[in-house]
Amino acid sequence: MSRGPLLPTVALALVTGVVVASALFAPGRHVPGSPSPQCAALQVLLDTDEEMRRVAGELRGDARVREVLDERTQADNHARLTAQLRASGRDDLADAARVEGTPASLRVVEAFGVDAAELAEELRLEHRVNLVDVCADPGDGD
Repeated sequence: MSRGPLLPTVALALVTGVVVASALFAPGRHVPGSPSPQCAALQVLLDTDEEMRRVAGELRGDARVREVLDERTQADNHARLTAQLRASGRDDLADAARVEGTPASLRVVEAFGVDAAELAEELRLEHRVNLVDVCADPGDGD
């Protein structure tokens, strides 16, 4: 058995793997549903903690969803909101904010190959959804 063709085959496979990985995970490149970088921040806002827990369970069973993260109750979001308002000197707004008027929330990470904008549009049929491209260059809008 000749070992001559084995070395070039292994080298070719290695180079191909590096090229593919570089293309998929290069900094600044957005591939819908790719793990890196996660440019889409898809947040679902819900009226009650119970609804948030129910929707989180449903989304975990959805093939379009890779992960459900950052499940926050109304009280959690209220505490964050009032802390941010107080830090910005808006004690009047912080004092007026009520837990029952603050939504519960969760964050959805789309599955590989799923376009986050399309998923957001589908989720908007039933829920309030915020979708932000966190990788967008603020200078692109000029």
